[in-house]
Amino acid sequence: MNYMVSVDTIRAYTYANININGLVQRGWKKWVNKKDNSISFFKKDGHLLFWYFPAGILLIKFSIPKFFYGTNAKPFNLTDASLVIKLVNYKIKKLLPDIDVDCFENWICTEIHPFVHYYADNEEDKTIYLECLKKTRYPRLKRHNYPTGIQARNGSYALNIYSKVDEIKFRVTNRPHSVSNEDYTIMNNIKYVLRFEYQVKKAYLRYHFRYNRTVKDVLTKQFCENLLLDAVKNANLNSPFLYKSELIERIKSEFGKIKARNLIEFVTDFNERPKDFINIKYPQKTQNNYLGILKKNNINPVYLLDKVSRKIDFTDFNEPDKLNFKISLLKILILITFLKKHLNQQKNIHIESIIASSLFIPPAFYLEDGGG
Repeated sequence: MNYMVSVDTIRAYTYANININGLVQRGWKKWVNKKDNSISFFKKDGHLLFWYFPAGILLIKFSIPKFFYGTNAKPFNLTDASLVIKLVNYKIKKLLPDIDVDCFENWICTEIHPFVHYYADNEEDKTIYLECLKKTRYPRLKRHNYPTGIQARNGSYALNIYSKVDEIKFRVTNRPHSVSNEDYTIMNNIKYVLRFEYQVKKAYLRYHFRYNRTVKDVLTKQFCENLLLDAVKNANLNSPFLYKSELIERIKSEFGKIKARNLIEFVTDFNERPKDFINIKYPQKTQNNYLGILKKNNINPVYLLDKVSRKIDFTDFNEPDKLNFKISLLKILILITFLKKHLNQQKNIHIESIIASSLFIPPAFYLEDGGG
């Protein structure tokens, strides 16, 4: 089973003593910050962007999948992080051949964008889930809704959830120079993908990971999975979106009659009424109280307004393994054909029928993650 947790952009720095004149001779450009008139120098090498600050700080920022595959739409397997580190070290040595620069794995990370791809079964399901995510409250973040996604952010981190193929289509129309051949190639494979990207900035990393935020610390599956799981839980997405009838039954089963009635009225308005109506009818304190009660009981207040082929589990970071499912199905069909042929040869055996459903039990990952 392929692992979907990956990293898009990473930014990191190290300390280095570099002669400015040497950088200018190698084609580095001068940059003057208009806010404070501070000076720095930058150099773009393919997908890698380097900055040098005269105080002795060398910084790099780049998209790992774009650097490795030519597109950031394909998740990079973090078990191969050491390969990326070796390639970046090679680029640094080539760019600064006479400078003593620490190995990239020891650089301090100041920004990282872990992400996970969730696979809907079709366009309609993807749209239904996007509408649910647009209604979801993201604590301590200011949410902005867009036609094909949402962004919720503050000064320390941002959460972007969007249709990846539509993001590429937008760039095709509005910024065609930013679209690679690899982007075009992968579009058909990600048409039902919802990308969940957690953009973690310097302040968050310094506060939560003061002593373990080197590149080798953060470019691991465990580190990125923990970050994403925190984001999922903070948005109460670890509690699944239910259908309206399921949510009502859940509330009735867990609360007394009066509280249940009030909560059902609230979630119905929350999902089906405009924001202005909700704010007039329910003071913010009341809204927070109802939402807090539901979250405490692991109940998501947002419900699915239409039927979906398969529900998404936002805590499941494993990719649907369609190939394994197809192989399993093929083996079962071959087995059924063989049994039919064999049993037909037995004249004394009466065959009424061979029912495929009695033999076929889909693998658990297909039911949970969607294999077709």
